[in-house]
Amino acid sequence: MASPKPVIVIIHGAFFSPMHYRGLIDPLRAQGYVVISPPMPTTGLDDIVAGKTYVDDVKRLQEFLIPYLDEGREAVVLGHSQGGIAASALTEGQTVGDRKAKGLKGGIKAVIYLTALAIPVKGATLMGLLGGTPPPIYRAEGPFYVLTELALSPQSGDLRIPEDVQLGLSKSLVHQSKASLEAPVQFTAVDVTVPKTYIICSEDPSLPPTLQETMAQAAGCKVVKIEAGHFPFLESAEKAKEVIDVIVEVAGH
Repeated sequence: MASPKPVIVIIHGAFFSPMHYRGLIDPLRAQGYVVISPPMPTTGLDDIVAGKTYVDDVKRLQEFLIPYLDEGREAVVLGHSQGGIAASALTEGQTVGDRKAKGLKGGIKAVIYLTALAIPVKGATLMGLLGGTPPPIYRAEGPFYVLTELALSPQSGDLRIPEDVQLGLSKSLVHQSKASLEAPVQFTAVDVTVPKTYIICSEDPSLPPTLQETMAQAAGCKVVKIEAGHFPFLESAEKAKEVIDVIVEVAGH
């Protein structure tokens, strides 16, 4: 009997939620994959988000993933944008090799960074990578970072996505825990011991391709390049399929 397909974990980025990733989730499920993509505790609109960091995101992901691993299932983890931080940390102690050493079945077999923060240096922060000050697309407001009007305006330069999708986004994006952008990373992409793939989006103005390339090389990732902005899964079905094809290839190895 053939082994079941790996479970796919999709970790959304800052200000976003799983609903924005349907262009990846639904086609993967149609191909027979179990896809886990819970909302992260670092995103939301109320005070429960306050003080939350990637550590809380990892705990949430473990709640959904570990029952599958305990059944002997393997998993491929994809982190998009800020989700790359949690993608790295989720592997700590949970790779196939780590679990086998503890007499446990299953485990994470690979990680994919989709124009993501594959931070290679312990103690680094997202805000540090941004030079210590928030970009003009969001501002500090109490315990949150809140998107500004510029975030989805033509001036932001990141609007390769269709106008109707932009309109939906403007009504559905949420706040981000301020602490999540300022928390030092303690488990880095360099610490990840399973095969790593980095999907570089060559037209991304939010996370410049040069920075993507630098992180991918420092972390020892295999590199795949696609001509897309920061949100290829929202640009078109064709761009989403390019990402899906990478996921399926990694899952099959």
